Amino acid sequence: MAKSISELPHNLVAFVNDPVSEQVIWNVIKEMNMAYAEAKMGNISDALEFLKENRSPKVLIVDVSNSELPLGDVEKIKEFSAPNISIIVVGSRNEVGLFRDLKAAGVVDYIVKPLGNALLRKAIEQATGIKNEVQKEGKLIYVMSATGGAGATTVVANVGWLLANRRFKRTLVMDLDFLYGTTNLLLDVKTENAYLDILESPDKIDDYFTETILRKCTQRLYYLGGLCDLVRGVQVDIDAFEALMTILKKQFNYILVDAQRDQNEINKISMRKADCFIIMVEMTMASAQNTARLLEFLSIKHSNKKIIIVDNKNGLSSAGAITKESFEEVIGRRIDYVMPLDETITLAAANIGQPLVVSDGPLTEILDAVTDDVLGKNENQAIVQAISEKEGLTFDKIKNEIFNTINRFMKK
Repeated sequence: MAKSISELPHNLVAFVNDPVSEQVIWNVIKEMNMAYAEAKMGNISDALEFLKENRSPKVLIVDVSNSELPLGDVEKIKEFSAPNISIIVVGSRNEVGLFRDLKAAGVVDYIVKPLGNALLRKAIEQATGIKNEVQKEGKLIYVMSATGGAGATTVVANVGWLLANRRFKRTLVMDLDFLYGTTNLLLDVKTENAYLDILESPDKIDDYFTETILRKCTQRLYYLGGLCDLVRGVQVDIDAFEALMTILKKQFNYILVDAQRDQNEINKISMRKADCFIIMVEMTMASAQNTARLLEFLSIKHSNKKIIIVDNKNGLSSAGAITKESFEEVIGRRIDYVMPLDETITLAAANIGQPLVVSDGPLTEILDAVTDDVLGKNENQAIVQAISEKEGLTFDKIKNEIFNTINRFMKK
């Protein structure tokens, strides 16, 4: 039986006394691709109990908002911790003296609530020795399925459409399956075999020729993909592909790659250039096993890159299905998004070459949230997420209610 996350050595553990701070910390954990990290509701006493029963994490975040003697409480924490632990303190008191005392006691940072993603991430990076590199190119989003048919193509096409048409980003959808790729069908465009020609000829790679092989879907959305002859195949020149990717990252704000699961050189280059990974899963042991292996691989080869996990077949009922809790126990982290199973709508959209997100509905709502996550726009939604999870509401419903209230007030 797989160990639960609480039984494994932790990279980070946080104890905070409000759900908004807890959600912000979870957001940053996800952004930084931190395996075996968790945020809990709790206080100094809970942190002490945890340290007494478990190995010290590399980074500990504690909330001193309700502490009468925060410096003394931090000293107690240090007594039960390993010498190399890094402690980040959060609290509600905005006092220079407290900040200086905590820093003098060896605390990495003291952050005044409400927490923000950027400041918290900076503190964690300082605690772990990670340097934050500034991106000067467009971002590459690498989308893959843990098992065949888990929905990578659906997410690539629909998140790409949302980025271009609702977030107004110049976006490229790129299909790396030269044998059986179907991303073009969801966008109602044809494949371009000239794309395969330049992949075999590095001397053809330049800005102008690259523009000629792109298929325009909408004003800001483009598609790039080709299907090779099944007998001949395609002999991709690795230098040509790397040069192409370098040019494309300068031309687009976002590139979404519909990737194959094998570790060929094209996928390796794409993964190296990726800024974010989206793993599509389904609630089976096979998917859980593959996801756990992928997370381990990514933590070694591509650490400090965001990973988003999406369950694309929620509602699947079969002999091989497992619970969401069991799945998360195997992989050692949370599933970020759950898409309701609606094969009728999905197939209908694919048959007419129209992205699902053109129409409103539960699937569109989830894909819209994934898009915001790709953009890094989850910080301002922390309070809404905490409320919606508790009350069974959605972000859009709460947002619409706010707008309706404002409109009623303005009409008075």
